[in-house]
Amino acid sequence: MDSIFKFSSTLCTSGKGWSILTFLYSLVPVFSWVGLSSGIMAMFLACVLTMVLMLIGVAFFIVLERKGLGIVQLRHGPNKPSLKGILQAVADGLKLLSKGLVLPFKANIGLFVFGPLLLFILSFSLWIIFPSGFPSFYLKYGLFFFLAVSACNVFGLIVCGWSSNSSYAMLGSMRAVAQSISYEVSMATLLLCPLLFCGGFDLLKVEESGMFLFGVCGEAGVLWYISILAETNRAPFDFVEGESELVAGYHVEMGGFLFALIALSEYGSMILMGVMTEVLFFGFSSGGVICTGLIVGISMSFILIRGVVPRYRYDMLMDFCWKGVLPLSLCVFVMYLVM
Repeated sequence: MDSIFKFSSTLCTSGKGWSILTFLYSLVPVFSWVGLSSGIMAMFLACVLTMVLMLIGVAFFIVLERKGLGIVQLRHGPNKPSLKGILQAVADGLKLLSKGLVLPFKANIGLFVFGPLLLFILSFSLWIIFPSGFPSFYLKYGLFFFLAVSACNVFGLIVCGWSSNSSYAMLGSMRAVAQSISYEVSMATLLLCPLLFCGGFDLLKVEESGMFLFGVCGEAGVLWYISILAETNRAPFDFVEGESELVAGYHVEMGGFLFALIALSEYGSMILMGVMTEVLFFGFSSGGVICTGLIVGISMSFILIRGVVPRYRYDMLMDFCWKGVLPLSLCVFVMYLVM
C-alpha cells in the first residue's frame, strides 16, 4: 500500500519554518494507534487536502466567471457579499446545502442520489493523481487512467437523466452522452500527439520533461482546445443546458446538495482540463508563476468564449466533430507519427 503513494515534490522544512505539507505528513504517526499503516493515513490526508484545494479553486472560478461575464456584457457581476462579491460562491454554496431535497414523482431515489455523487467522485479522482507540489497518487500509466475516468462520466450523466423520470432530463442526458462520446475519440487521439515527443503515459515524466510542445504541435493544441470545450459542455457547445430547448438539461430536477455536487464536478473538470493543457503543451513546472498564469489564462478563455461566441445547433455540433475535428485529429496524429 505504501508503494503506490508518492510525493510529487520533496517535502522538507525550510529555515523559515514548517511547510503545511510537512506538518500534515508529520501527523501520520499520530494515528498509528488505530492500526492503519502510514501509507493509508498519508493517502487519506492527500485526499482531504486535494478535496479542500479543489473546492477552493472551484469557488473562486465561479466568482471569476460571473464577474467576467458581467464585464463582457457591460453590467455588474456579484458585488454584495464581502468585498466586491468575492465570497458570493460561499453564500451560494451555503444556500444550496441548506435547501431540502425534493424528489420528483416516481423517481428512482437511489439512482437519483447516486448519479451526482458518481460525477463528483469521478471528477475528484482525476485531481488526486495529478503530480504537483502537493501529495498525490502515483500511477505509471496516469494518462490511461485519465482517459478511462473521463469516459466513465457518461454513466453518471445517463443515470441522472433516467432516474429523474423527466423527459427534459432524459433528453438532456442523451445529448450529453452523444456529445461526450463523440469528442472523446478526438481528445484521446490528440492526447497521443504530445506523448510521441515525451515518450510515455506517465504524468510525472511528462511534467518533468518540460517540453514546450505547443510550438511543435500547435495544430494538435488548437484541436485539443476545441475538444475539451465540447467535453466540458462549455459554450459554444453547451447543448446539455440549452435553456431555450431543454430547460437545464439532465439536472433539471436536481436541487440542493445534488446540484452542488454536479456544479463542483463540472467546474472541477474545467480547471483540470486547463491544467492538463498546460502540462501537455507548455511543460512548465507545476506551482510556478508561469504555470499558474497559464492555467488561469486558459480558464479565463473559457469564460470569454462563453460571453462572446453564440451557441451552435446540435446537428452542426455533431457534423463538426465527425466531419471536421476527428478527421483533422487523425491526420495530425499520422503526420507526427511519421515525422
